[in-house]
Amino acid sequence: MAICGYRTGVIQDASRSNWQNNSERPIAWSAWYPTEDVEKGERPSGQFFEPGNVIWDAALAAREKSPVVLLSHGTGGTTESLGWLARTLACEGYVVLGANHHGNTGLEPYFAEGFLCWWERATDLSVLLSTIGMRGFFANRLDFDRVAAVGFSLGGYTVMALSGAQTSLDEFDVWRRANEITEGGPKEFPDAADSIPTLMETSDAFRVSWARHGDDYSDVRIKSVVAIAPAPPIRSFVSQSIAELELPVVILTGGADDEAPSEHCADWLALQNDRFQRHDLGRYVGHYTFLDFPSDKSLIGKVDIFSDHESVDRSKVHEQTAKIVIQSLRRAISKGDA
Repeated sequence: MAICGYRTGVIQDASRSNWQNNSERPIAWSAWYPTEDVEKGERPSGQFFEPGNVIWDAALAAREKSPVVLLSHGTGGTTESLGWLARTLACEGYVVLGANHHGNTGLEPYFAEGFLCWWERATDLSVLLSTIGMRGFFANRLDFDRVAAVGFSLGGYTVMALSGAQTSLDEFDVWRRANEITEGGPKEFPDAADSIPTLMETSDAFRVSWARHGDDYSDVRIKSVVAIAPAPPIRSFVSQSIAELELPVVILTGGADDEAPSEHCADWLALQNDRFQRHDLGRYVGHYTFLDFPSDKSLIGKVDIFSDHESVDRSKVHEQTAKIVIQSLRRAISKGDA
């Protein structure tokens, strides 16, 4: 089985405040990358998701600058939840950089702001790419002309924002009211919206972020995006901004997705631009089928995020998904041996 390198770190974005309003915004990151160190180095342990066949802090394989895939996790999750895909891409020659989005990641306490200000996620990835590519381990080893972005669930919103889709909270409210959706947030933070009045009065960071929700968060370095089971916040996008997108967009879904029902999310997104490619991975594939396996195998079938329909083989869905993603990346950003 192929082995890839793996390392983690934290950078600070001085242009934005953290949600506590007392320091710079942190961006905890994880990276998977090609390596030739197959028999030495430490392997990670104690992680919630299966870490897979990786070597911690391995050397980066000696080659030309590597193509890059930016990775955005789902609501309240971690980038390691998509480790199965990251490892596969790294073994194909890509450097995969995943951001754990402040206030909306399981690596730290949740903040209502992190569940309300989705647009900050796109900036996380842009800042991560710039910073990691210019200093430290990956400095001068990343090919900024070959960058793609892949996101799961709310990460699907993130990568679409990077591609140029623009947010309107008015649009989101119209959709929510038309469908009689009364929840003020996802199940990880169902009453997040109840915090808005208080945050408007007490949090400078929140007020600043809320005011810029409609800004353009596109990154011209992004050459293609893949949205896996895109979540309801995509309904905040202005239709015209999606219709005008010209870069390749691939949408992957499962037919049994109760968290991001296709009729509200992926179907609508695909209808906005006939150039988008859409793939359904199966009638009984659920939202969480796209997550990695747990390190503790006793959780399989007992916890909702690790439970699939009896007819679904999560490993095979991962294989199918990885194949589609790799094909789309090769068409859009790869060249030579990458």
